[in-house]
Amino acid sequence: MEIINAFVIIAAVVILSGLIAYIGDRIGMKMGKKRVSLFGLRPRYSSIIITIVTGILIAVLSVTILLAVYSELRQALFNINDVLTRLEYLNEELQNKDQELAAKDKKLNKKDQELSGLQQEIETKEQQITEKEAEIAAREKEIAKRDQEIAAVEKELDELSQNRNELQNRVNELSSQRDELETQVSDLQQQISELEADYDKLREVANQLQAGVIYYMGEDMVYQKGDVVYTDTLEGGRSEQETISALNKYLQAANKVALQKEIEVNQDTGMALRLQTEDILNAARIIYNMEPGSRVIVSLIARVNVPKNDWLYANFQLYEDFKVFEQGQLISSREISAEQSSKEIETELEALLQDINEKAISQGLLPDNSGQVGSINFSQFYDLVNRVRAASGKVRISIYADADIWRQDRLNDNLKFDLEELNPESENTGRKADNNE
Repeated sequence: MEIINAFVIIAAVVILSGLIAYIGDRIGMKMGKKRVSLFGLRPRYSSIIITIVTGILIAVLSVTILLAVYSELRQALFNINDVLTRLEYLNEELQNKDQELAAKDKKLNKKDQELSGLQQEIETKEQQITEKEAEIAAREKEIAKRDQEIAAVEKELDELSQNRNELQNRVNELSSQRDELETQVSDLQQQISELEADYDKLREVANQLQAGVIYYMGEDMVYQKGDVVYTDTLEGGRSEQETISALNKYLQAANKVALQKEIEVNQDTGMALRLQTEDILNAARIIYNMEPGSRVIVSLIARVNVPKNDWLYANFQLYEDFKVFEQGQLISSREISAEQSSKEIETELEALLQDINEKAISQGLLPDNSGQVGSINFSQFYDLVNRVRAASGKVRISIYADADIWRQDRLNDNLKFDLEELNPESENTGRKADNNE
């Protein structure tokens, strides 16, 4: 219906335009014949003006009809800038919606991949748990068998011990009749020797069986529960991307250290560490939320005992890092008599070093698995002993921080030893000798 109306309007415009053109032409011809003059112009120019006016009327009539019939055309003609602005806005909104839709599709695909990965990991875990349960059941069955063997051996040992006691009692009873029963006593002593040899053999077998059970229970452990796998210091309070990047580098370095042990490795990823995703995210969140410029000591701790060729399950431990000793700070001192023996001087120096170790731990230095925070080497120690012996009278040994010492640092290369030989008459003056270790 709209198409028919359009054709009707177009036909009407054409007819009216033709009619106006015809009328204008007729008027122009008549005025030309009669040589009518408009506005004092020559007839020729008057005819041209009439022709121009006729054309203008045709255009005005056409536009008027179209604007009167089509409101959309009228609105577009008089509000063209608003229409263009709205069209541009709609195009931008359409592009934004397309980008949002693409981002959501990408995020959905990523979530699908993560879900698939988690499902695969769950299946792997379930399979590993099933295998471990089967292995535990087999080991428990073998341990029960070994326990039965040990019980049987112990029972036999008890019986042999009882027989030995009975024979010994018999020997005591017959000792008063030795002269008459010497031959019988010799035989009995020989029997006793044989029984003792059998007893020793059985005891050795029992010890071997017991050692085998203990070894089987313990196996060769690569890591004990609570052992430190890797430690490093990270800077806190940085951007999210920088924090994630630093934590990834930390995990790669920790994995290289772990690969030096005989443990299970994921052949696809090359990772030997088995970490919980929640634990990693929690560590990243803590580091990210710290004050800018602060430092945190991040340690990976074995979560369970790890036998050879088994998975290394680990957890994070985070400690705030701070400066324990300033450079040049006196840590501890002790007066030692140089007249003592070397053994006594060594004992005094060992006590001083132990005091430094305890003081460093009490002030925040993190100890290793053995509870120590570092020690001087053998040559340094005996060089210090010789220097004390070379002095006379009393010597004051003062130990200073040779550099700033932070919580994760070791004392090995960060100590400075000052030796001061005290004047026998006055302990306030003396000769000082420095030795940097």
